[in-house]
Amino acid sequence: MPDRRPPVLVFLIDAFRHDFLSEQHTPNLARLAAAGVCKPLQPILGYSDAIRATLFTGRQPDETGYWMEYAYRPRQSPWKGFGRLAPLDRFPSDLAQRGLKLALSATVMKPLAARRGHAHLSLRAVPFRAIDRFDLTLNEPMTAPKALGCPSIFDACTATERPWAYLDASKVRRGADLLDQVDALPDDVGLVFVYLHQIDMAAHLVGIESPLFWRRVRSTDELFGAIQGRLKRRYRDAPTLVLSDHGMSVLTSQTGIPELTAHPGFPDRFFVALDATMVRLWYLDDDETLRRELRERVAERFSGHFLTPEEMARYNLEFTDRLYGDEIFLLTPGTAIFPNFHSFIKPKAMHAYAPEDRDQWGIFIGPDETAARVSDPVDLTEVTALVLDALDPFGG
Repeated sequence: MPDRRPPVLVFLIDAFRHDFLSEQHTPNLARLAAAGVCKPLQPILGYSDAIRATLFTGRQPDETGYWMEYAYRPRQSPWKGFGRLAPLDRFPSDLAQRGLKLALSATVMKPLAARRGHAHLSLRAVPFRAIDRFDLTLNEPMTAPKALGCPSIFDACTATERPWAYLDASKVRRGADLLDQVDALPDDVGLVFVYLHQIDMAAHLVGIESPLFWRRVRSTDELFGAIQGRLKRRYRDAPTLVLSDHGMSVLTSQTGIPELTAHPGFPDRFFVALDATMVRLWYLDDDETLRRELRERVAERFSGHFLTPEEMARYNLEFTDRLYGDEIFLLTPGTAIFPNFHSFIKPKAMHAYAPEDRDQWGIFIGPDETAARVSDPVDLTEVTALVLDALDPFGG
């Protein structure tokens, strides 16, 4: 006999900061919050993919081993051979280099990735002479069975012998396509996870102070209301959890550090990853003079600091390998690295700063009965526990 328990409905609204909630801009979310519990949610240190890995599993980065999409793993790099394109790194214009890599990523790299069995082989803005040092940390979706080396909320749903669905707004052209996917859900679905990416994209492109941004916030709230309304009509008693993975900070200063990638020691004597909010360094020889030079260059250029061992422990970044760097310099909120290895265009707002900063806090909205089970601010792993308990309330 089919399991007739209502499914668990989870909405992840990317980059919805805790103080974006209002009756003016987000009436549907505000209505849900007023009927239940609403608290800020503190992210982990990392970008959206790392946060999702923790949300899906309830485990920290140093438990799953996942923190960044790209890992330093030269022997396994799917970009082997691309070092031959190193002369293109000498293009006089950084804009031209980024345009070339964007065009290649959108065209020839897609069929190449498919032939090699990868979800993508985006070049991002990584120098050609360095990209063959990187490997994709995962070669399958995080929703795949035990993709992160431990059970996820999707595995837990499968264990109850019920199907689950992951509805991703970034994979469709219009919101109506998501509504069609809702209509196509099976009656016995156990977990419906909806990912809405639009606010994050708008924040990066136009900034969170732009009227265009707030129009996107309003349209995302309308889409949420339409999806949630249709789901609740199909699954009347389904519990609904809403969360955002992180907030956003207005950018007031952006600068690059091209002397690192132009340094004669890069990438053979040292390696560097220039993220938007972090500089990650790998030291490939024992030259203390070089290490001191690199550290001084970074500290002189950017506002921020190198993470201490105590901070690495507090942020759950004590890895047993060197996949993500030997040292990490974290920038001060409001400042960013550009050009960096990821952004094709200059962002207007950013995240992935110290998670204690309140502008980095997302939001959690849930039923009244969840109030006593979450902290203030909410911890990501508490949300995972709520989902797991709702999937299997009897611990079967």
